[in-house]
Amino acid sequence: MIWLRRTAAIPLAMVFVILSLLVLVAFRVNATAGNPDFYAEQLQQADVYHFIYDDVLPAALAEVGAGEDAGGAGIIVAPLQPHLADVVRQTLPPEWLQAQVEQVIDEVVPYVWGEKDTFSIIIPLKDRAEAGGEAVKNVLHREDVFPVLYEQLIQLITEEIASAEDGMPPILPASEEELGVILRQVVPRDWLLTQIDSTIDEAVPYLTREQAHFTVRIDISRPLDELEQVLADILSRPETYDSLFDEMLAPALKQNLAEISPLPIDVALTGDEIMAVVKAVMPLEWYQALVRDLVGQIFAYLRGEQEALALTISLADRKPEIAATLSQLADEKMESAFDSLPVCSGAQLRELLSDPSLGNILCRPVDISYQEFKELVGMDVASLVQPLVEIGIPDEWVLSEAELSQLFGGEEDENILLQVRELVQEGLVFTEEDLSGFMGDDAVALEDIRQQIADGLVFNEQDLNEMIGSGGDTAIGTQMAAFEQVRSSLGMVKRWIYFIWLAPFLLLLAVGALGGRRWSSRLIWAAAVLAAMSIIAYVIFGPVYTAAAQPVIDRTLTAGFGQTDGVALLMAQKGVDLAQNAVATFISGLRNQAIAIIIASVVLVGVGVVLHNWGKIRRPGKFPQDTE
Repeated sequence: MIWLRRTAAIPLAMVFVILSLLVLVAFRVNATAGNPDFYAEQLQQADVYHFIYDDVLPAALAEVGAGEDAGGAGIIVAPLQPHLADVVRQTLPPEWLQAQVEQVIDEVVPYVWGEKDTFSIIIPLKDRAEAGGEAVKNVLHREDVFPVLYEQLIQLITEEIASAEDGMPPILPASEEELGVILRQVVPRDWLLTQIDSTIDEAVPYLTREQAHFTVRIDISRPLDELEQVLADILSRPETYDSLFDEMLAPALKQNLAEISPLPIDVALTGDEIMAVVKAVMPLEWYQALVRDLVGQIFAYLRGEQEALALTISLADRKPEIAATLSQLADEKMESAFDSLPVCSGAQLRELLSDPSLGNILCRPVDISYQEFKELVGMDVASLVQPLVEIGIPDEWVLSEAELSQLFGGEEDENILLQVRELVQEGLVFTEEDLSGFMGDDAVALEDIRQQIADGLVFNEQDLNEMIGSGGDTAIGTQMAAFEQVRSSLGMVKRWIYFIWLAPFLLLLAVGALGGRRWSSRLIWAAAVLAAMSIIAYVIFGPVYTAAAQPVIDRTLTAGFGQTDGVALLMAQKGVDLAQNAVATFISGLRNQAIAIIIASVVLVGVGVVLHNWGKIRRPGKFPQDTE
């Protein structure tokens, strides 16, 4: 009986609806979560790549800058910070990042879904290292970057020197401001930028393994020439002259010529008087004419143009004038002392005349001047002073290399001039061996980085297993086994997913066969059930989802936003956008499929009705049971 058949068709139709909804969802999952293109499209639609460079990277750099103190590193990085995003963009452009992410997606998604048992991700870095070097150079050559960086570097160095306990050598007195001027002259900005460029050009091929070695050789000839000029200018200053005379020449002379005594009438020339005369005879003008030649000798030694260093200052031509000036001073002091002597008595005068020696002058004859008295006793002051000057002042003052080294700030056991000479001779050279020595144990890590840059970042399923299993945790091993089981199951589903439509299709055929007597009515029954299923699907994934599920999903995704800020907040917001868009794409796909099935089923119903009525028209009165 037809009613019994149709009664049996109803539960089959209900099973068909439920099974079809599940199959519909399964196919949608396969077309989205199981499809690498879905992830790539979602990232592109969300404009994730430009979002990273335009929003996340500047915010991250701002947070890093805010977290730095105002110390040396912060001062140096500050001029670069506004342009670091550009450096990253030029080094790893959005197009490159997109290509690498999509490569990862294309490799990993099929592996996770069990379609492949292996995956291999290869991210080339060699060309990115080269691009990074060019990006850094481009930023440094900006007019608003390196001049600021250079000035801040000068400020940092001058502050460090000024705050150091030893500070500048005594021979080079300079204020912090003067030191800045000196540094700008000795290490000019354009020279320093050129050295940085050459260093980058040499380091990048080494990092990419294009070269097995690197040698950074800094040409210091220009700074050395500038330093010679600066040093000559500083040493020509009056205050430097005073310092050199008081701290070096005066102590040496005082050892040999502490004072000129005794002279007649108990007269003596003190050390200070002698030094005042010597300094007057060796005036600033004489010193300034001499100092540039001496500085030239020092730098000729540093450049290797002469093998030994011993500065010789000739004093022979100064000694006659020193002796004459000291004799005049002694004569004046003796005249003053003579005039202050008491007048000789008769007995004293007879004794003085009988023995007119210089050591017996205890009184002065009446009405005799000092000059007359000198003629009387035959006293020549110059002959008394001259031998002492000859003995006390050498014909040449020789400064040894050790003395000069201490003069320029070296320790007693340190020859700073020899060190500078070796540096000038060998040049300022930094090689991979120096780098390895500087890094110590981290040199091995550097070699690994070089290899990774040369080969690119390579990651496959073996690396994944080693990375997860390196901890030796049995729980991790269990999880990996479960993951492999899930992969196996998903792979099987992937292989058979296009056959699962057979079950609902056969149910639909059974419903049609049970519900109708003719092919037209059977088509109508099958199409009607299919329409009912699609309408139910549309209602579930349309109004019901919008009213009930979507608000819950949105609240769940946005929970905890008040506890984040900065970069974390930006990433969370973009993550929510991605999740919402992905869910919306998933649901909209289901709705669109439901609408398409509704349209198809309505068309099938119409076809069935047409066929049914067409048969009645052609054979009226026949098959009256078809009207039921």
